[in-house]
Amino acid sequence: MNQWKPVKEKDRYGIAIHNFHQDALYRIKLMVGDAVHILEENGDWFFGYSTKNRAVRGIFPKSYIHVKECIVDKTGPVEVITLKQPHVVQELTSVLREWGHIWKHLYIVHSEHFETIEHRICELIRYRSKILSGTLPVDELKEIKQLVTSKIDMGNKLLDLDMVVRDDQGNILNPDIASTIQLYWQHELATERIRKATSGPMKKVQKTVTQYSHIFFVSVRNFVCKMNEDAELLMTLYDAKEGRAVTENYVVRWSKEGLARDIDQLHNLRVLFTDLGSRDLHREKVYLVCYVVRVGAMEVRDPDHRRNSHVPKKAHAEGMRRPFGVAAMDVTLYISGKIEGNEEEHHFIPFLQCCDRDNLDGTLRRILTVKELTHKEHKGQGLWTSLKLLHGDLKQVREENPHLVLGNVTIARKMGFPEVILPGDVRNDLYLTLVSGEFSKGNKSTDKNVEVTVRVCNEKGQSIPGVITLGGGVEMINEYRSVIYYHEDKPRWFEIFKVAVPIEEFKGSHLKFTFKHRSSNETKDKTEKPFAMSYVKLMQENGTTLRDVQHELLVYKIDHKKFEDSDLGYLNLPSTREELTEGQKPQHGGISLSSKDSFTIHTNVCSTKLTQNVDLLGLLNWVSHPEGLKDSLAALMKVDGEEVVKFLQDVLDALFNILMQNSDSDLYDNMVFECLLCIIGLVSDRKYQHFQPVLDLYIKESFSATLAYNKLIVVLKYHIDNANSTDSQDKDMLLKTMKSLQYCVRFIVRSRQLFSELNEGKGQQQFEISLKQLLQSITGMMCYNTDSTLLVQGACLKYLPFTIPDILTVFSATELSGLLTELINKVPPNRLMKQKMMTVNDIVHSKLFLYSDCRAILLPVITAHIKELLESREEVELCVKILSDIMELLFRSDIGPTVADIKDIMLTVLRTVIQTTISMDRESPLVGRLVAVMIAIFRQMTGHHFEVYIDHFITITDLLDFLMEILLVFKDLVSKPVYPKDWCEMIMLQNSVILKSLRFFSHTIRDYFFQPFEHQAWNNFFHCAIAFLTQPALQLDVFSQNKRARIIGRYKDMRRETGFEIRSMWFNLGQYKIQFVPGLVGPFLEMTLIPETELRRATIPIFFDMMQCEFYSSRVTSESFGDTKRNTSNIKAHFSEFENEMIAKLDILVEGGRGDEHYKELFGEIMLDRCENHSTMKDQGIKFVKTVTRLMERLLEYRFIITDENKENRMSCTVNLLDFYSEINRKEMYIRYVNKLCDLHLECDNYTEAAYTLKLHSKLLNWSDAPLPPLLKSHKYLKCQTHRDLKEALYYDIINYFDKGKMWECALAVCKELVTQCEEEIFDYIQLSSLLKRMSQFYDSIMKQIRPEPEYFRVAYYGRGFPAFLQNKVFIYRGKEYERLSDFSSRTLNQLPNAELMNKLTPPGDDIMESPHQYVQINKVEPLMDDRKQRLSGKPISDQILRYHRVNDVQKFRFSRPFHRKDPLRLSGGDGDNEFASLWLERTVLVTSYPLPGILRWFPVTSTDTYQVSPLRNAIETMEVTNKALRDLIIAHRSDATLQLNPLSLKINGIVDAAVMGGVTNYEKAFFTPEYVEVHPEDAALITKLQDLIASQIPLLDLCIQIHRQRAPPSLGPFQQRLEECFAEMQNHVESKYGKKTCDLKLESAHSVTMRRQFSTSNSHADNRLSEASLTSSEGSRSRVSSLTRSQVTTLKNFATTFNFSNINSSNTLGRATVSHYGNSPSKQHSIGSPLVSSRSQSMFSKTSSSPSLKGTSKRDKSSKESKRRLSRKNDRESSSSIQSSTSTSQWYTTPEQELSPPIFTSVATTPVFELRQELTPKRPLRSEVERERRMSRPSSGQFQASSRFNTTSVLNARFNGSSTTPCNNRDSIGTTDSTASEEDMIPPPLPQKARDADYCNLPDETDSLVSDSLRPPTTPRVRNKPPPPEPVEKEPPPTPPPKNPGLKPPFC
Repeated sequence: MNQWKPVKEKDRYGIAIHNFHQDALYRIKLMVGDAVHILEENGDWFFGYSTKNRAVRGIFPKSYIHVKECIVDKTGPVEVITLKQPHVVQELTSVLREWGHIWKHLYIVHSEHFETIEHRICELIRYRSKILSGTLPVDELKEIKQLVTSKIDMGNKLLDLDMVVRDDQGNILNPDIASTIQLYWQHELATERIRKATSGPMKKVQKTVTQYSHIFFVSVRNFVCKMNEDAELLMTLYDAKEGRAVTENYVVRWSKEGLARDIDQLHNLRVLFTDLGSRDLHREKVYLVCYVVRVGAMEVRDPDHRRNSHVPKKAHAEGMRRPFGVAAMDVTLYISGKIEGNEEEHHFIPFLQCCDRDNLDGTLRRILTVKELTHKEHKGQGLWTSLKLLHGDLKQVREENPHLVLGNVTIARKMGFPEVILPGDVRNDLYLTLVSGEFSKGNKSTDKNVEVTVRVCNEKGQSIPGVITLGGGVEMINEYRSVIYYHEDKPRWFEIFKVAVPIEEFKGSHLKFTFKHRSSNETKDKTEKPFAMSYVKLMQENGTTLRDVQHELLVYKIDHKKFEDSDLGYLNLPSTREELTEGQKPQHGGISLSSKDSFTIHTNVCSTKLTQNVDLLGLLNWVSHPEGLKDSLAALMKVDGEEVVKFLQDVLDALFNILMQNSDSDLYDNMVFECLLCIIGLVSDRKYQHFQPVLDLYIKESFSATLAYNKLIVVLKYHIDNANSTDSQDKDMLLKTMKSLQYCVRFIVRSRQLFSELNEGKGQQQFEISLKQLLQSITGMMCYNTDSTLLVQGACLKYLPFTIPDILTVFSATELSGLLTELINKVPPNRLMKQKMMTVNDIVHSKLFLYSDCRAILLPVITAHIKELLESREEVELCVKILSDIMELLFRSDIGPTVADIKDIMLTVLRTVIQTTISMDRESPLVGRLVAVMIAIFRQMTGHHFEVYIDHFITITDLLDFLMEILLVFKDLVSKPVYPKDWCEMIMLQNSVILKSLRFFSHTIRDYFFQPFEHQAWNNFFHCAIAFLTQPALQLDVFSQNKRARIIGRYKDMRRETGFEIRSMWFNLGQYKIQFVPGLVGPFLEMTLIPETELRRATIPIFFDMMQCEFYSSRVTSESFGDTKRNTSNIKAHFSEFENEMIAKLDILVEGGRGDEHYKELFGEIMLDRCENHSTMKDQGIKFVKTVTRLMERLLEYRFIITDENKENRMSCTVNLLDFYSEINRKEMYIRYVNKLCDLHLECDNYTEAAYTLKLHSKLLNWSDAPLPPLLKSHKYLKCQTHRDLKEALYYDIINYFDKGKMWECALAVCKELVTQCEEEIFDYIQLSSLLKRMSQFYDSIMKQIRPEPEYFRVAYYGRGFPAFLQNKVFIYRGKEYERLSDFSSRTLNQLPNAELMNKLTPPGDDIMESPHQYVQINKVEPLMDDRKQRLSGKPISDQILRYHRVNDVQKFRFSRPFHRKDPLRLSGGDGDNEFASLWLERTVLVTSYPLPGILRWFPVTSTDTYQVSPLRNAIETMEVTNKALRDLIIAHRSDATLQLNPLSLKINGIVDAAVMGGVTNYEKAFFTPEYVEVHPEDAALITKLQDLIASQIPLLDLCIQIHRQRAPPSLGPFQQRLEECFAEMQNHVESKYGKKTCDLKLESAHSVTMRRQFSTSNSHADNRLSEASLTSSEGSRSRVSSLTRSQVTTLKNFATTFNFSNINSSNTLGRATVSHYGNSPSKQHSIGSPLVSSRSQSMFSKTSSSPSLKGTSKRDKSSKESKRRLSRKNDRESSSSIQSSTSTSQWYTTPEQELSPPIFTSVATTPVFELRQELTPKRPLRSEVERERRMSRPSSGQFQASSRFNTTSVLNARFNGSSTTPCNNRDSIGTTDSTASEEDMIPPPLPQKARDADYCNLPDETDSLVSDSLRPPTTPRVRNKPPPPEPVEKEPPPTPPPKNPGLKPPFC
């Protein structure tokens, strides 16, 4: 086989083009698109690795790889292989990979950015393809590159990724070659750039502030108007306030067909109104005005469309221009920029046609006076345009808006100069306005139709062609013809046109106006000749142009007989009214002045070549008139600047000529210098700043005054030396001089250079001396401290640095540096501080700073000033800027050596910078820049610099102070970063500099602070280094692969290097280590938890070293570590402090997200190895290590769960930690998790569990006044300082939580303990009083308030898919209020989305228990009372109390599982098809680890006991349940005649019809056969019991069938008959076999009821007075029967209620029941949750239960009115009472049944006396029907919505027999009035006639009609009966809990 050989470097990068999955050895798996780095090749195979997993190397086939050319970069610590592609493509590739990964995650989390990023990814892919195609031109490639980088930056910002820093070309900046300051500023710029990009495109408005020129873009879309002739549209911007046009016209020639005449302009009618300045943008009212001029005949004639042969007359060769109309629109808001124009939006400008004899200007004024033209006025005619304001000059606008202004776009200039005149803007325009005229009729009978023709003629009278134009958009014309107004002798034109005459012809030219009458008759018109003329010359006699004013021209009549066109004699005549002298009548050759006629024009000259200023002309022509030179120079300074800058070069030449030609005298020197200053000042002005390049160009190329420098230096020095002069004129002059210093020096330098070139360097030394003296004068001027020189000195400081480049060309750089430092130092202290530092800043940016010898002179002075200002906190921003610029400059490699410069800066300002950083507010915008400066200084310091700096400290204390400062600054920078987290490059550079510095400082600390030992220095170093190492910016494991590779490639893993430095420092501590134990345990633990294996291996042994330090440290504090080595008797021999700190910090750090399984294992491995090999510490060490690993296991588990939404899992993990901390006796940690568990419970409203949790804390405390140790303190009770305080506070919270959880019994127990303390220890009777009141309320609540009984559920978690604390474990859960099995299952499964519910209760096999999936078993279990059941039995205990004990503080639970098993002893028989014989029950009893409720709502099952219930016992239980259900149905139907029959029908049918259920024959076949008795003789007693139960069922069935017969409708007759037949057959069968039984329930007449006095009892809601009822026989005898106790009644009530929700198979847990006369043991029960409605005839039962919601209305008895009292309305709504026993002391289930006398449904044994639940003689009449109906309409307070009436006894009976009642509407309750019956009240009063049935159902009637009445349904329509509830089904969902309305009576549930 061939040998493996390395591949070429350029072939080391490849892309997989197929999937490669081969399971053979050494193969690596590849997916299409994976990048691979190829190392070696061998035949058809490559060896290398995938970039996805660089750690795994292997082979892959060559044919699967496409090799691409690459570049290998070996400059960094790691070799980097990149494709040979443009940098932008590499960046795109990297970005797309990173975004692609994140994009998938965005989809998973449903992020709103998903689609945005998808769109951007697709865009970047398209751009990448374009770039790679190589077909793009350079410009487009540059644009795409900028676009791509912008989109990448915005996407990174959106995804919260790191900011990419770029240079000016868009390339990624390399931090290695970029200076710190540059990197910082690029971050700032990138941040601002991204902010602008993400905030939307609305930044252009802000740019307008800096623009001096603006352009208004108008596009004409259409002109809609009815016209028969062509027209001219003349558009202009019009200032309505000034009443004049602002710009030239834009002319569009429009044809009568409705299109532009010029076909090339079709759909391209665009104009730019240019040169608009800021003043134009702020005009008050600006209109876009369009004048429409008709071109054609004088009068418009409509064409005759009726004549096809009609041919319009041929128009004139040149059509007449006639006014047609005006369109105008207010564009002020668009011009001012308040409304953003849009080139796509079309605006309609309404058109108004001119009226007769109305001119265009008048029509415009009409439009301006009305707000808006109506449709009637414009008739839909108008102009459609688009508008937009553009900013910048024409060149800029063309670049920024090429789609608008490229191509054929017309320019219409402003009629005047722009604010800034561009240097190349040569212009010579005259704007002529024809204002008005006045002409006499002459020989005409009517006014003339005057047309003005304008020509430009030269001095020879010849017309100059092509110099006139109507405006932009049309060609130049030879003459201008005005608009003609019909029969108007005083026409007002206001027409503007432009005359552009060449400069050379301008001086001799004049304007000639001829006036002609135009006739409407074509023939006449042809013969018409001009009747008059006017003229005006363009230049005045003094050489200036025509002034910009209104001119009234003289009108000369023309006599054509004498007049000749070629005659120029008119030029000698006066042209304007001003020139005409009074009485003069000028005339010449056929022309004569017409005194009556007049003609007015206005001119406006815009010329950069011609001036209207006489003074300027005087200076330019000074040679001709030398005598007026002085006046000309003085006048020059008063000339308007606009005129001066137009002739800048000519004026400067003239000034220097004056200076040179008067070289012998200084007569004009000062004046010329002053004029020079004036011009320089003018050019420096903002308005003319664009002329500065003109001035610069003049100095460079046109200036030629070689001797000017001598005179200029002399004049300059003279003025500077007189700086302290008091003459205000001198001061102003000097101030101007300082402001113009740059150009003055430039003139001096250029003059000297020209002289030197001409004279070969002659006079250089003298010149340098003169210049030096000048500079020294300037320096000397800075010494003054007077107010008068302040401005001059400030101006000098400001402008002097600008002279440096020019001075350097003729002067020594070092000398200049010295003079500048002298100047800076001479400025008096606290004077012009800011300006001085700005000068320093300018010097730093000058060429001087590029020379190392100049820096050596300048830097010490500059840094000294900076230090002084930073220390005084003055001009901090400026100082930071200067330092930044200096450091930026010193990073350059082209400025010579910088070692000395860095040293100067370091020694002078480094400490000051550090201290300023410490004191500066983090919110300050300067702090980032200052930190960048500090980093830059440290970055540019070498090892030599560090040594010099350390050595320069005079004392060791100074050095210590510096180290403390810098370590604190470093720690602060990494703990609270100055820079945003996405400034990755800046943060990493900062970290690399800090690491470099820490290495130097670690050596310094070792060298200087070990002997003597300085604890603070070492401590600060450790804390700083660990803070650095643990900062988020260095945690590479959380970064993306790209970012991690980039950081490691450039900086390596700085954590590892820092860790090794820390380790080295620790082991260098020697005997002083003990000083850092346990202080450094936490920081070192934080360091070792960093997920970097090498770092962990290197640093974990430090812990063992710490253990040893403490173990061998001395018990005696005075001894040191070294002493114990010599004397081992005093060693501690333990490391408890280390251990305590370790556990405490581990808890906090692991919970905070640090640590993992690998750390736990590595820690155990390393530490165990060390401990096992240590002879002395072995046992303690191993125990400690195991404790820590166990703790970590629980903490990691807890951390994994703590983020889970399932709070139950979080609680479980919290309890696990509680147990652990309890086990290792860590009280402070124990309390910490107790509080966490309590908070979790409170979040879930688990108040009971929260109370139990707090009890854990209270158990750690005792009733003493001892101060609380820190370990027992709680952050929730900071004010508690003693054991008693805290325990008491905890107890009160526990009581409150128990109260909220309705666990009043538990609250009472806590209260009792507090009572004992108050009574016996602290004697606080006030507190005792409130406690006892609270206890009273709790007792009251126990008896009165309703508490829903929680159900318990068994949950088994099978499979390894669950967390470790759940795997294959069984728990018992306590359900929430009203939570049934279905609700609980849903809730549980919702929290376990991956779990599968098991449908069977059979134990799972190993396949399920060991599977990686999740399986859950959920079933209901019954709580077992066990011992308490025996203890409470036989005592007269209220059911309210029993109910609590039945479901609380229980630890045993049971459930049953049915299964079939044949009897092995019965070999033959029929049990094969009889399932009853083989139906066994598997009953399981579960015991939990703790009683429920407790600190959790669930506990694990610790033991399980399973036994079986035989088929016979099962049958007995089933029969007992069935009989109980029958009794319940009888009682329910007897009490409520309106119940549905369906449940009763089904029940009877299922029992009596053997075809349905098989009847009792199944039991007979199964158990009553001789064979069974023979095989199971031990079951004889059970068989007898079953037979008794069967026999006892017959009388119950008999009653059921009787009731069914009475209630069944006729339609159920056949069914009733069938039931009776089946029952008769069954009755005969059963009675013949098992005997006849009787029932304690009878259908007989009721006995009369009398009232007797009874003591008052308390109800569950209100105190009422109730009377006890007794039952009497029909003969009047009274047999007393023991009444039910309150507890019995409440128990029965609960007994009935629970059946509403119980499973049909659930066992009765009410208590032990004594077998009845018939052997009934009601171990199982069914319920019929029916509301009961009582009828008039009332039945009484021996076993009754009180109803919580009995309601009835009693009519007031007048005879007993005085003896009764009324309760409040509250009691009326809330009353309910419970019955209290007067004789019986035994529970109902332990009382033997006795024979009862005949009254209705009484027990067989005795006649019990019952308390009536309703007052028989109320004190008030019945409510009115309205009130009653209103109350009946109130919403129900219970679960069932139907309203019903209850009587006392029926409800009691129903409750006793298991029926559930529900609350009715809250009206007419029994608590309406109190009953205080006397002995006389024993006999009830007669019934009122209008009493409702339900109201008096307790009262006995006279006759036996009671029975019939009881069977008859109520007849009163006002009784509202509730519909019967459905038959309870096992899986039926529970009813909705009642609303918690305090005003309504809550139901029993």
